[in-house]
Amino acid sequence: MDDKNKPDQTFESAYSRLEEIACELEGDNLSLDHSIELYEEGTKLVALCQKMLDVAEKKIKVIKITENGYETKEEMVE
Repeated sequence: MDDKNKPDQTFESAYSRLEEIACELEGDNLSLDHSIELYEEGTKLVALCQKMLDVAEKKIKVIKITENGYETKEEMVE
């Protein structure tokens, strides 16, 4: 795995790189091979961002507390 897709990468840096890739792919000056490389990198970054969002969502569900101080059954699932 290259530095752009390392596991300790932040969501913000991965998303920023995705935006860069999108801009590059919209340009006219790319070879087919380079376009494919960028597409592959982009798909890996999308998966990484989705995983990070899923983890964040689960964390939010865990820390969300009802008015009486107990987690609801819905928040305890997963």
